[in-house]
Amino acid sequence: MPVLPFLAPQRSRAVPSFVATHHGRRPQLRRRGDVLLRRALLLAATTGTAGVACAEDTPAFDRPGIGFASTTLQRGQLAWEQAFFDGSYDRDGDVRSTEYVANSRLRFGLSARTELQLAIDSQVWQRVRGGGQDQRGHSGGDASIGLKQALPSASDRVSWALLGSASLPVGRAPYGDAGHRYDLGVSAGWDLPEGRSLALYGNASDSEDGSGWSVSPSYTFYAGDTLSAYVEAGIGGGEDEMRALGSGVTWLFANRVQLDLSVLRGLSSQTPDWQGGLGISVLLR
Repeated sequence: MPVLPFLAPQRSRAVPSFVATHHGRRPQLRRRGDVLLRRALLLAATTGTAGVACAEDTPAFDRPGIGFASTTLQRGQLAWEQAFFDGSYDRDGDVRSTEYVANSRLRFGLSARTELQLAIDSQVWQRVRGGGQDQRGHSGGDASIGLKQALPSASDRVSWALLGSASLPVGRAPYGDAGHRYDLGVSAGWDLPEGRSLALYGNASDSEDGSGWSVSPSYTFYAGDTLSAYVEAGIGGGEDEMRALGSGVTWLFANRVQLDLSVLRGLSSQTPDWQGGLGISVLLR
């Protein structure tokens, strides 16, 4: 986020359809999630103690939140941001739709102001129940490639950056293969006294299904040495139709390792009733 993001830059997923359905085997998801969590925490602990690192070395990660950080990695830095799950739940009459996504993102610092991003939804679990149906399934999702550029600022308290990305439809429908999509987003952050901050994120998209836009203001109201908390709102139109309010927390527990937890409450019929995320971000070098 702010700069702290969430699902994010993350657009809301339309309810996929097998018929028009969501899947996700919970016992299997729980077991795989436990294994992923243990491995990630082991890597995080190793990374956090592998060398001399200080809080100043830690970048503003793009997780969690709707938007993304308004700064970039330094040249030669490498960060890994992993969702244990980014999930959504929606109820429409008797039909309940659930989706969990394990998104992985690698960020490479190409220069002092430019970074390359590679991301993939490594696993997508979906389930739809009610209305005479109970369907579930999981598979790999789509990938994306992006380039992020930090822009000049006249003040040390203000930062902003552009992020252009393109989707790579490598997944299998309905978990992926959503077609080509192009996004151009901007995120600006303002540092306030006592570690607090404001941020504003905007994004325009174009895809085979049409175009869309989204805007999200956020406010980090608490920022301690290791803990931070924020609130955010999101509004969008076109293919990115959404209305949501949410909050999240981050915990920097091993110098270069951050855990995050976030939640969004949908406020419109086109937005999932609930969205949430749990993830880890690691500065690898």
